[in-house]
Amino acid sequence: MSQQGELRRHWRSIKSAPASIIWNESRGGDKFINGRTVNVSESGIRIEVTEPIEKQTYVTLQCSALGLHGRASVRSCARKGGKYLLGLEFSAGLHWRSKN
Repeated sequence: MSQQGELRRHWRSIKSAPASIIWNESRGGDKFINGRTVNVSESGIRIEVTEPIEKQTYVTLQCSALGLHGRASVRSCARKGGKYLLGLEFSAGLHWRSKN
């Protein structure tokens, strides 16, 4: 945690890359959407998409540019203009490491 009230556990890096998300809707059936990453940390990622996904939904995420493919849960979903910002927390051992 930072000194100025930051509650995040890990530093976020600004990264813009194409990403795909697949999830099972509450009504049944798989859904698929393409989006664009906004930022990423060791334990999560923020992605801009065109439709909302319910909080606590488990999704499969793929972002080849960042070397990510695995499961995550939706921790937040906020409307921003005509799009939505998803906050995803990685699960099932998925982690991201900067290659700097």
